[in-house]
Amino acid sequence: MEDFEDRKNEFESDTLEPATASQPEPSDGGGGHATHEARIAELTDRWKRAMAEAENARKRAEAARIEGRDHGIALAIEALTPGFDALALGIEAARSGPDAKDKRVAQHLEGLERIRSCFDTAMKALDVRIIAPDDAAFDPAHHEAIDTQVREGVEAGRVLVLHRPGYAIGRRLIRPARVTVSAAPEPQEG
Repeated sequence: MEDFEDRKNEFESDTLEPATASQPEPSDGGGGHATHEARIAELTDRWKRAMAEAENARKRAEAARIEGRDHGIALAIEALTPGFDALALGIEAARSGPDAKDKRVAQHLEGLERIRSCFDTAMKALDVRIIAPDDAAFDPAHHEAIDTQVREGVEAGRVLVLHRPGYAIGRRLIRPARVTVSAAPEPQEG
């Protein structure tokens, strides 16, 4: 904002002053036309610069608006993630429990899945990406390794288990995905 005020004051101090009687009138020798042309060129240049500065200010304001929107969404998603996690655990428990085939449990499970579907739809509408790697390479920018395991036939550095999904909006990471990562077998001493 200070930059804008400084430029505004600079521009206002350089504006044309009204012609006064003490300023000499241009002579008829043609020099006055050249002076006017030079002044018009100078003012045209200043006008173009002011228009460019206004466009740059508009772009900066739009970028700040988007950043503010993304920040607000990130705060809301961060606050809601414990609920998302509890919902996912409830669905998993209902699917794998001994009463999973019971009609009432199946109806509750269907309701829980509809709620999760609504959350997923809302996050997509807000441009929030769910980070849930499945047999992907470990990415420390988006994943948090909480365990490593050696697994035959799996190269080191692959995501083996997703413990908790992560979330991102734009280039902003809201929460990393918690994962177990494959590790290289320790060399055998021989």
